[in-house]
Amino acid sequence: MTRTATSAPRAAPVPTQHLAELAWRLCEEKGEDVLLPREEITGRIHATDGQFERAKGYVRDHITMEKGKAFLSYRSGYMITIDPAKISEYAALRMRRINTELRRLLSGAINPLGEEVNNYEVLAMFQDEIAHMTRTYDRMQKATLTMPKPVRQAKPKRRRRTTAGA
Repeated sequence: MTRTATSAPRAAPVPTQHLAELAWRLCEEKGEDVLLPREEITGRIHATDGQFERAKGYVRDHITMEKGKAFLSYRSGYMITIDPAKISEYAALRMRRINTELRRLLSGAINPLGEEVNNYEVLAMFQDEIAHMTRTYDRMQKATLTMPKPVRQAKPKRRRRTTAGA
């Protein structure tokens, strides 16, 4: 492959573990329950979007267990926390997305086969197990309604402008 004058040289690869540790340290320095926008994290650790996605996976797979704290994607940012209400809200959101995907898997791929599914052991097993998972989700969703809601930031009230002389 020939490099043209307009193409930029490719940056040297950076180990995912290193970027994950940098991202964690950055969040730790800002403090627990402080939201950092994605752009700030990627800019400060000099990571591409793809590198940040892999680093988040490493953080969640390894660093969180080691540190005993959660790393959440939370309301347009990322944070480290041990707050059960925030963790519950995050988990409920993720579970809702997973549940949607499971239901779509059934409705879009497996259930259209109708009774034919029973002729394929694996598909019948998928159908049964996914149905079980969606029922379990319904029970979990009811349980999360009893969890305390995190404190929401108060938004400043908008003042109505009055016309002069009114």
